[in-house]
Amino acid sequence: MDSRLLLPYEIRKIGELNYEFVNKDGILYHTFFLPMVYPDMDNTFSFSIEREGTAPHNIDRRIAATVISILRRFFEKVENAMIMVCDNTDGKQGKRRVLFNRWFDLYNDGTLSSRNIDVREGFYELMVSIYYKHDNPNKQKLIRAFNELMSQDIYEIVI
Repeated sequence: MDSRLLLPYEIRKIGELNYEFVNKDGILYHTFFLPMVYPDMDNTFSFSIEREGTAPHNIDRRIAATVISILRRFFEKVENAMIMVCDNTDGKQGKRRVLFNRWFDLYNDGTLSSRNIDVREGFYELMVSIYYKHDNPNKQKLIRAFNELMSQDIYEIVI
């Protein structure tokens, strides 16, 4: 196998915590971190990946390598934590969770921890994960706040 296939794509920083890259098929991807506004979740950000267009594309393992490269930059600050939300607006929340967990298992160098919580209310479902460094000095407070947030009314979390 050609080892160049696993190199990340060129990443362009377009804001403090916003990046974009173009894959081999010319599809533009945007990644961004948005600060969480919740007690005891300082330095915690939600993470999103969006691609432009709706054209189908082939499986591209370099996307994973690129996203992991962006996440490594983010976690250079030990106090940072990241929340990943997979909702069911398009019915693909389970696939996203499986994919992101696979990436985490494959690329985690042992310095990160994660917790997953699934929240259901009626027809609406959220699959939420939090990622943080093992040596994050605020991890206990962060975990308590995350559990508290996930125990709230699901519609309060989405809005």
